Amino acid sequence: MKMWVRLLICLVCGLSATGCSSLASLSVNAIPIPGHSYSNGYDIVAEVANVLNLPDKANVVMDGTTVGVVNKVAEAGDHVDVTARIQRGVEVPSNTSVVLQQATVLGDIYLALEPPPHGAPPAPPLAAGGRIPLQQTLSPPQLEDTIATMANFIGSGSIQRAQNTLVRLNRITPPKDEVRRVVSQMTTDLADLSNNVDTVDTMIHGVEQTSNALGGWAPNVGFWFTPQAVKGFERSTVASKAIGTLLPSLGTIYNGGYWTVPAFGSLANAFEAIQGSKQVVEGEYPRWRTLLNEYFLPQDKHPAINITSIVGPDGRELSGNVEQVLRMLGAVP
Repeated sequence: MKMWVRLLICLVCGLSATGCSSLASLSVNAIPIPGHSYSNGYDIVAEVANVLNLPDKANVVMDGTTVGVVNKVAEAGDHVDVTARIQRGVEVPSNTSVVLQQATVLGDIYLALEPPPHGAPPAPPLAAGGRIPLQQTLSPPQLEDTIATMANFIGSGSIQRAQNTLVRLNRITPPKDEVRRVVSQMTTDLADLSNNVDTVDTMIHGVEQTSNALGGWAPNVGFWFTPQAVKGFERSTVASKAIGTLLPSLGTIYNGGYWTVPAFGSLANAFEAIQGSKQVVEGEYPRWRTLLNEYFLPQDKHPAINITSIVGPDGRELSGNVEQVLRMLGAVP
């Protein structure tokens, strides 16, 4: 009796172990899903940097139409090889881009085959087992990272700071009357500008003529950048420095020249005295001229004495005997 019990227990344990191992080998991914399995299609491999949220049996969409499913996802060094089964008869150009997209925020990620950009040369289609390189694939940011970034943005006080900025802007905004005045003044200025467009045209014409004149002076302007011109500019700078040092000194003399006012007053008095002396000299000049011309100059020109009369002590006229007088004087022998 005990032997049969032991055999029964062993049989039950063996069946339990076999059932548990069979159940452990089952996988949800092994269960076929409803829809097209694309068993008669061909496989292509896309190299993707990140497929964290890509589910098994994800759809492969091209031009808005589902053309296959993802069969396998395998890690391959610095990227992930995503094997997709493509429907028979669908050609995928070798320059196609692969993007992991979501139809909605909480929807499943699918594999989107983006056509080549417009103007790109035609590329041959991928054969069975063909690969799309990592440079032609794009992984979207993870939803968790997006939510974390949004939470950081909200929790960091950025919204409050933006609100405070708007409040400050409202505070510094001028009153309605001031805004109305500014708008009215701007309207007047624009109306004045529109009424004087011909003046603006004249100014633009003048600028054009000035530009043409400057264009004609291009050789002279070019000479300014020659070594000779640069040397001249250097010398002018030295001279300007000397003049700039001299001018303040002259200004100091000018500002401190109040002492010259009394000197100029005395000089004016001296000129006034000279003017009075001039008037006196002009009054005396005719008398001096008469003296010189009528008395001094004739005697100086003809130095002689004319004896017209000689009267003796007794009153007799002695000038008749001139020879005797001259002999008496010793003038003649």
